[in-house]
Amino acid sequence: MAKVSIGIPAYYGEAGVARLLHSIGQQEYEDYEVVITDDSGDGRIGRLAEGKKNVRYYKNEVRLGAAGNWNRAMHLCTGEYMKIMHHDDWFTAPDSLGEFVRMMEEHPEADLVFCGTRQVGRDGEYERFISPEDAGLLRQDYRNLFLGNTIGAPSAVMHRRGVGEYDGALTWLVDMEFYMHILKGNPHFAYTEKPLVSIGVSAGQLTESCIGSREINIAEYGYVYRKYGLGGEKAYKRKLMQILMEYGASYGEAAGLGITKAEYLAGRAGKLAGKVKWKLGFRG
Repeated sequence: MAKVSIGIPAYYGEAGVARLLHSIGQQEYEDYEVVITDDSGDGRIGRLAEGKKNVRYYKNEVRLGAAGNWNRAMHLCTGEYMKIMHHDDWFTAPDSLGEFVRMMEEHPEADLVFCGTRQVGRDGEYERFISPEDAGLLRQDYRNLFLGNTIGAPSAVMHRRGVGEYDGALTWLVDMEFYMHILKGNPHFAYTEKPLVSIGVSAGQLTESCIGSREINIAEYGYVYRKYGLGGEKAYKRKLMQILMEYGASYGEAAGLGITKAEYLAGRAGKLAGKVKWKLGFRG
């Protein structure tokens, strides 16, 4: 049994999967397995896996969708340490996987470790990593992830096996909620600012299609807000109000999330006035 399982939940993206598999093959750390679960409608991903060392390939009989495919990959993995890698992403350097394992070994108290990333797009690249201030907020309370996903994409994360699975009710916030679930069970984590993983950024990604969606943002922020009982904290209600106002939520939608008529009207007034903060206790 390999120490590390790398799950690749594929959905087309043949060129990206080929690049990712190449970067895995270049890793200095070799105690790993690769599990590919394929949601594509053809066999091109399967052909890429043929003859590859330590690679197991599974074609989904019916399409599972994003979270379902991610979960199937995790369920088929057998390693002590697990990480999902998406086909748009790849390991930045040959020592990347070893660095993830080092963090896990040096922090046995943690179930979750993560890294900085190199965001690569047509217009250039830049590095992203959590700030010490944001890391401090997470150590203080895992629920602060609701204010913004400062951990990053699933490809930037490694976790211990058996800590949970992705919530199939979510698409846009599915990774953020997964991290919240892990940290709720165990608040310890470790990270490095090094960009161990490169993230391919393009207009056709699922992430990009969700950013501007009114329905997805209102529904998913509301879902996580309710699931983790965030209504008792001003900062989390303020974040929810910002989302509701930004995407033009009706009063009925807001009331369903526990927002009062006075709070809703204050939010509308604040938006019309070009303000970010509202009255009635929403002061930062």
